[in-house]
Amino acid sequence: MLKNVKTRLVSLLSVTRGSRAKAELLDAAERLIAEHGYDVPLREIALAAGQRNNSAVNYHFRNRQELVDAVVARRLLPMEIEREQMLSELGDRDSADVHALLRVLVLPLVNVEATHYARFLDVVRPRLPAEPQRAGESAWPRVLDALSHAVPTSDRRLQHRRVSAVATAMFALIAERERQSQDADRTPEDPEEIVGMLAAMLTAPLIAPACPSPRGG
Repeated sequence: MLKNVKTRLVSLLSVTRGSRAKAELLDAAERLIAEHGYDVPLREIALAAGQRNNSAVNYHFRNRQELVDAVVARRLLPMEIEREQMLSELGDRDSADVHALLRVLVLPLVNVEATHYARFLDVVRPRLPAEPQRAGESAWPRVLDALSHAVPTSDRRLQHRRVSAVATAMFALIAERERQSQDADRTPEDPEEIVGMLAAMLTAPLIAPACPSPRGG
């Protein structure tokens, strides 16, 4: 019986050490990719996480993309919970209000308890799936669809392009705000200013391409 207890304790300690090592690798990856880009060497991530084995990332995550996906997944769940709560609190009128909908996207990302995640996400976003979750499982695509109706055109292709551009701008603005928050000499931008800029971008009139002037005879 004592042998079985010792075996279970050893197994539990091994799992605990493994979980701690994975968490430290996620922290290191988030910081180093934010600071140095997507292609930062995996051995540098392992070293920053206190791992003596250069192959620690491959052991725990198999490859770089799985590591990146794990960083995103760790942060995504709390943000999705907050977004769902914010959506549930919107009344019928606010559910179509551009500023209210943009706050659902912006505020959970601003409020995330991390020092490098917004910059990390700005770097890796082009390599992530456009919709990592089905619409019924995530607030994100539902909010984007609602925002698309605020674009002053009935052309769905143009609506999609405008919403995509606004999302790209949002990640860049929040990443810059995070950068400002790390600088003692700078004041981070008010999230409401970011919401206002994105709303103006989303609802700006679409300008038709200029027609070439007829050439004189």
